[in-house]
Amino acid sequence: MTCDFVQIPGGGTAIVCSTRRRQRCACGRPATRLCDWKVASKKSGTCDVPLCSQCTTSPARDKDLCATHVAAYADWQAEHGIPQQQLELPA
Repeated sequence: MTCDFVQIPGGGTAIVCSTRRRQRCACGRPATRLCDWKVASKKSGTCDVPLCSQCTTSPARDKDLCATHVAAYADWQAEHGIPQQQLELPA
């Protein structure tokens, strides 16, 4: 069981527990994001690889990509004649 302390507006704190295991990024850090690349074959419709804030690449606001899909995004831009934008790559 994993438990987290959550700040409540107004200054309170709550403890939220679940039976689900905490997801980890491939680097071992706790995952706070999921890859948003569209994958039609998945029920969620997206890749959903767990990512930490240091391993994500963000091509747009509130969009995160795993390393595999950063390359796929660059290929997609090239196929559509879109100039490749500078992506915020993980350090």
